[in-house]
Amino acid sequence: MSATPTSHSTSFVRTLGRVVATTLLSSVLFSVAHGQENAYPGKTINLVVPFPAGGSTDAAARLVSTHMAKILGQAITVENIGGASGAIAAQKVVRSNADGYSLLAGTINDVVLAPIVNKGTSYKYQDLASIGLIGTTPFVLVANPKVPAANIDELLAYVRSKPGTVNVGIPGVGTLQHIGTALLAARAKIEWTTVPYKGAAPLNVDLLGGQIDLAVVTLPSAIQYINEGRFKSMGLMSSQRDQSYPKISTINEGHEIKNVSTDAWIGIFAPAKTAPAVVQRLNAALTETMQKAEVREGLAKLGYRAAEGSSTAQFSQFVASEDARYKGVARSVNLDR
Repeated sequence: MSATPTSHSTSFVRTLGRVVATTLLSSVLFSVAHGQENAYPGKTINLVVPFPAGGSTDAAARLVSTHMAKILGQAITVENIGGASGAIAAQKVVRSNADGYSLLAGTINDVVLAPIVNKGTSYKYQDLASIGLIGTTPFVLVANPKVPAANIDELLAYVRSKPGTVNVGIPGVGTLQHIGTALLAARAKIEWTTVPYKGAAPLNVDLLGGQIDLAVVTLPSAIQYINEGRFKSMGLMSSQRDQSYPKISTINEGHEIKNVSTDAWIGIFAPAKTAPAVVQRLNAALTETMQKAEVREGLAKLGYRAAEGSSTAQFSQFVASEDARYKGVARSVNLDR
């Protein structure tokens, strides 16, 4: 005669069944997720550039993405989203699905500075996963030819002789150029009027036309005008001369200003919760891309010092150090929010 199962044994069997089912489901989900990561990328990737098409940031992003696409075996489309010094584009990527198909060609302006100086910025740099650095580029302080100064020391003396009347243009409030001019004014103890523009293009037009006295612009966008004598270089806002244009001095080579450097940079980012395997896949593709001679030469023509390649951890540490540095700078010149 067979024994009748007790309520205790029945409960045990049911519990065991639920545990087995849960374990199997977890295994299936893990396998699916793991398989998706291994299959990445399985469709077109969208790379958001935080500035309009045609600029140096856009050109660098397109150059790098073209070669990354070949390595990854999938197309990479470039989407230009301007506004708010790059913050609108960065915010879009932050809010995107963390699946590796929405990336940001991020710069110091949108990744680091916007959250520091713009009260309306809803994200912080930690909301983005750092993939890798593409390169850095110096800014140059340029003057309209009518300004009676040939170097940084003569310029500072001229500004002091007309406190508050000399104006300097910047391509947007809260940009690195804005912080750079404020830092320079604080270090030199001078007063000038800062004039913000909506981008570099109208700024260059007004400087060429003599509507403003000075501007801080990227070296690539200014070099032609400097060579033609339509801009006068007061010096790179950098700690070293640029290898592509070694005749242009830095502002640190004068007698007054020392240890001032505000180099810009561009890198690749993804939403913060992107799977580590996908982040590493993208980093490997970027690292391989950065080793190509045609990429490095192309970036040099755009005015960038091409990165040598870095791990995601190294790039993350770099971004964190830039955040800490510019929080201090913004605080010292009263630009922090």
